[in-house]
Amino acid sequence: MRKGIIIETKETEFQMASTLALKKTKVLIIDDEQETLELISNYLNERGFEVTAAMSGEEATSLFPAEHFHFAIVDLHLPGMTGSEVLKTIKKVQPDVQVVMITGYGTIRDAVECMKLGASDFITKPILLDHLLLTIQRIIEETRLKEEAELADYYRNLSRTDELTGLYNFRHLMAALKSEVSRHIRYTRTLSLAMIDIDDFKRFNDAKGHEEGNELLIRLAHVFKHNTRNCDLLARYGGEEFIIIFPETAVEEAIVVSQRICSTVEVALGVSVTIGLTSLPKDSSDPHELIRMADIAMYWGKTHGKNQIAIYDDSMSTCK
Repeated sequence: MRKGIIIETKETEFQMASTLALKKTKVLIIDDEQETLELISNYLNERGFEVTAAMSGEEATSLFPAEHFHFAIVDLHLPGMTGSEVLKTIKKVQPDVQVVMITGYGTIRDAVECMKLGASDFITKPILLDHLLLTIQRIIEETRLKEEAELADYYRNLSRTDELTGLYNFRHLMAALKSEVSRHIRYTRTLSLAMIDIDDFKRFNDAKGHEEGNELLIRLAHVFKHNTRNCDLLARYGGEEFIIIFPETAVEEAIVVSQRICSTVEVALGVSVTIGLTSLPKDSSDPHELIRMADIAMYWGKTHGKNQIAIYDDSMSTCK
């Protein structure tokens, strides 16, 4: 044992297999004991890490933000700037740096406080160097898995959302509507659906240009979000047409929301919309039929003055 550090030279197969993956990992070690710095630095250098050593918090933090590190190994009890202060500074400048705190006489309270400040782990002395390596490898693997999950989530959201408005796209709309219809039929619930279209959108585009037209669509999507519930499903159906699915909602309740949307659009955006409403099971229990009926009601509203809410009725299908 030397200065509270035990050198373990026997590596597991996992450790040796991981060495190649760690070659580009940059580590900053901060400790006021020269021998401790040398032991950890030499050990990690031999395993492919790019190591920088500092003997004080002030020296370490002066390296940021010019240098970018993947890991920082910080002694909790440093002269001058404390380890906790170093941790806070590092996380403020480079939030993605993974920080492992070490101490010779730490407490559970110290560990909890460090974790609250953003530390990834807390190790007490005497330190087994192989244990330190395993800790770093575990954090690297957890970070990689988290990044992969976030990336997968990003692409999953990208595949189901409209690029311009951020609302759901047609493909996700149909999948969600089929699912909601099945659920509502199974539990004998009521669902309402609204088809929304901007009145005279072509005239707006011709007068103000397509860039302004796109901005209007984006702002309209914000109006929908601010006037509906989290459980309501908002989608861009195509062009200037939108659909809102209101789960567990009778048409009378959907009318109230639709009126609020119409009023807000007119006041805030200076345009008007026409909304066609239909409901399950009253009008149909078929997803495609619900959309068709809402579209018929919306078209009826367009031909009868615009800027209104039209509730589907069988007689609308015969209207010219």
